[in-house]
Order: sequence, then structure tokens, then C-alpha cells
Amino acid sequence: MPLPHDVLERCRRVYDYHNLSKLTYESVRKHPIQLDPANQPSVYRVFEQCPKVALPTTLVDVGVPTIQLMEVGFDAIPDSQLNPPQNLKTLATWLHLAYGQTIKLPGIGGKVTWLRSCPSQGNLYPVELYVAAFGIEGLEPGLYHYSIREFALRKLRTGHEALAGLTRGRPDLNFLKTVPLTILVSTIFWRSCWRYEKRGYRQALLDVGHVVANLTTLALGMGITTIARMRANHTTTRELIGLTVDDDAPFGEEEAVHAMVTWADRALFPMESAGNGGGGVGPMAPIARPPLSKDFKSYGSVTATHHDCVDPGVAVKEVRPPETELSPLPATFQTEEFPPSDDPDRGAALGKLLLTRTPTMNFDRRSISRDNFRLLNRLAFRSGSFFPTAPDGPHVGLVRPLWVTFDVSGMDDGIWYYNPVTDAWSILNRREHRKQTAYMSLEQQFTADGFATCFIVANLHHLMVHAGPDCYRLAHIEAGIVAQRLYIAANAMGFGCGFSGLFYDDEVRRFFGLDKSGWEVMHEVAIGVPLQPGQRRVVEVELDSDSEGIWKD
Repeated sequence: MPLPHDVLERCRRVYDYHNLSKLTYESVRKHPIQLDPANQPSVYRVFEQCPKVALPTTLVDVGVPTIQLMEVGFDAIPDSQLNPPQNLKTLATWLHLAYGQTIKLPGIGGKVTWLRSCPSQGNLYPVELYVAAFGIEGLEPGLYHYSIREFALRKLRTGHEALAGLTRGRPDLNFLKTVPLTILVSTIFWRSCWRYEKRGYRQALLDVGHVVANLTTLALGMGITTIARMRANHTTTRELIGLTVDDDAPFGEEEAVHAMVTWADRALFPMESAGNGGGGVGPMAPIARPPLSKDFKSYGSVTATHHDCVDPGVAVKEVRPPETELSPLPATFQTEEFPPSDDPDRGAALGKLLLTRTPTMNFDRRSISRDNFRLLNRLAFRSGSFFPTAPDGPHVGLVRPLWVTFDVSGMDDGIWYYNPVTDAWSILNRREHRKQTAYMSLEQQFTADGFATCFIVANLHHLMVHAGPDCYRLAHIEAGIVAQRLYIAANAMGFGCGFSGLFYDDEVRRFFGLDKSGWEVMHEVAIGVPLQPGQRRVVEVELDSDSEGIWKD
């Protein structure tokens, strides 16, 4: 059934935004971004006027082998570590390992920079986490903001306000009153737009995916059952986290909830009933938000695009087949036959891996085995999807990987497509493409120095026309999820990983032969063997362009 005309019009506007946010060789030189470091929005938000609950600093040891966990799930965890205590220590571990400060780096002029356990585009950290706690031992029920700088929770709402705000008009969420908690994942648009301007919406959504992947993978490693949803009611969650309902907040304060990750085990310490079912909770007062920077620039295209994605009016509730089975290659395209893979290494311990995470921007010219490379893809693209995307199989539903391989032993150098639906590989051409990869990646040399680089694509036109404009937002989030799964798995194998949401969009589409289709590029992931400090590569590549690293991530 065709979507209503007004919904298709929203799809058109979203697609217009996407095209206007694309980068070209000419655009990044004709309109270079002039950053004002003194006006960069703070990566920390603190609700100082709200009650503070310090989190325990003694954390749970998450020692499960990462690769084994990602392959077999709960079967990798001893029975004694399943269903962990529903208390503050467990919550503190989950928050810190998923999105906490981990490594302190010296900055320019004595300024200290903190890395977090989850990567962020440009280290801008647009994501905020809110905990709606309904049954955590030692924590009064309520909505809390995770204050990363303080390693504390700041209480914003009562438990009954949080429950009423999340379930208003959503009977499908009534189960929340029976669980320990749910975590809301939001973005502050200005943090990303300060650096990436109107493209900041796309960058922020990728970061949402990174954080959701960390939250769900870590919960699995801790023995916590989760339900993740990539759709939340824009109006009610906006009111719940303290913004005005009428969307008139200054752009510097604009924030939107994109996802919910719920601890789905039954609460052992459930919140007491409100007596009136929570129906007596009235409108919630806005919560003051101190400015994150001395000034800000408004990007109306970002807020307008977000509204076109999430506003009600689309009849499609879930994205199901055939939309979740799309492929950029014809069904008859030839696939390659490989022998069965050997049993993989179990991988480094998940907790230690996240605590020691560092970005890799310099790769050695060394190879990965075909078995490990294929395993990376299975772990990233065949580890499930989240509501409202509902494919028939264990694969992701909206995005697909196109790889440029440079040094994978047992596979020819060239362009490869991995089909997550069928777990099959196809080669599009056999040729080295280091120069082209570096060029179309905005001359970011690291993208061409590893053993392979992945361009994550989605058929945005088909998805939106058939399933609604929110597929735009969902596809970017899913791209971030699979990119972070690649990151975690690669790190567990001892490899390095670097992200980029910046590339010459249509150059990449032409490179893969997608320029006359609805397939668009969401994200880019480069993987390789990290160069050790002081080590130099033997081989260097000259670029076709006259400039390197126009926008470094």
C-alpha cells in the first residue's frame, strides 16, 4: 500500500536534506569550515540543581571473552554470572564500561582530554544517557541523568513521573513497571553541528548507534537480558528529560531521545504502585539547562529533518521483509565459495577491551586472515537488529557492507560485497584501490592504510518510500551499531579500527556503481594492524589530491 501523500512529502524533504549535506571535492574547499575552539560546546552536561547520587567506583569484572560472547551470546557466560544483582554496582559498571571516561590525554595548552569507552565522531560526544530506574536496590525510583564528569546520577523526575512519561499513549510499554530500569539514549545536536554544520545530524545518529552497540554488547557480557528499541515518542520523551513540549528551545539546547535499552529481567525490587496507576501525573515542568557554549548557530535543516523523521502519521509500525532483505547486487550475481572457517580465538576480555579502547589512525601494511575477516563480518552484520526493524533472519535489516580489501590473505584485493542475509561473498572487481579510497574519504590517509575499509550503505530511497521517512534516522543508527560491532570485534582480535562519517558521498557511490540507484553511503570503517609508537611504514602512498585530511576525524 502506498504511503499517504503528506508522508511521501516528508520523505522528499528528508532526501533533500541528505543531498544538501553531501560533501564534494569542490564544496569542502569552496566553503571550508572555520571552527572556533573557544566556542566548542562542552562535552559534559551537569544538572547541578538536581539531587546527586554518587555511583560506586568498585565495578563488576566483565571478563567474558569478547569473540566468544559475540558468537554464542549467553552460552559464553557461566551460569553464576547470569542475572547479576539489580543494584547500583551493576548499574555503575554498565554505564561506565559503555560510555564512561577511561583514558586521560594531555591536550593543547595544558587542557586535558578524556577518551571514553565508546568512540565518537570528532570526540564531540553528542550522546547523553538517562536512566529511568524502577527497581534498583539502593536507588530511589526516578529518572536520572548520567553525569559522566561526576560519575554520578542526577535525579530529574520521580519514578512515577518517569513511568507515566514513557508509557503515555504507549500501552506496549506498560511492561516497564516490571523491569529494573530502562536507559534513554539522546543526542544534543549542537555538539555535532558545531564541527560538521548541517551534516551534524548524520554524525550524531552514527554516535547513537555506537553507544547502543556498546550498551547491548556489554549488557550481554554482564548476563543482563535487554530489549532495545530505536524509536521513542518524541514529544513525551522531550518533556520527560526537561525540554519544552512546543519545540521552541534554542538550538544550543535542542536534544532528542532516539533509543531505549531496557534491562528486561523481572525486577526483584519493583517500584510501588502510585495508587492511581500513575494517571494523576500532570504536565512536567521544564528543567533548566545551562548553555554548553557561549554562543551557538542554529541549523533549522537539522531540526526540520528530525521532525520529518519522527513526527506521527506513518502507518508502518515495523520495517519488515522485503524491505529488510535488500541488496545492492542482483540476486543472480555470482558468489565466491570458501572452505569452512577454523574455530576462532575467544578474544580479549570485554571489560578490559572497553576500558583500554583507543582510536587507531595509523596502520601497518600487514594482513588479516580470510577466516578472521569473514568472522568480523558475521559478528557485525549477523548479530541481530532492533525494533522497529524486523528482518526474518539474524541479520541487520537496513544497511549493507561494501568492502575495499587491500591485504586479506586468501581473498583477492578489490571490491567485495558481503550479503548478511545469505552469509555469502561476491567480488565486484580485482584491483588495488588504495589511492581511490584515500581520495574519496576526504584525503584521510588512514582509510587506505589498513587491510580493508568498509563503506556501509543503505537504499534510502526505497526504504523511505515503502516504510516511511524514519528509515533515514534508523539506517544511520544501524550503521553506527554495526560499525561499533566491527570495532569491538577487531579490537578483541588485536586489530585497530578507525571511523569516518566524512567522505565524498557521490564519489563513493560512483566508485561502487550505485550513482544511478537509491543506495547511499552512511558510514566508513577502516580496519588494520596498528602501527606501534615510533614505528614507520615501509610503503607510502601518494595521493591524487593536493591536500590531505581536510576534515580529520
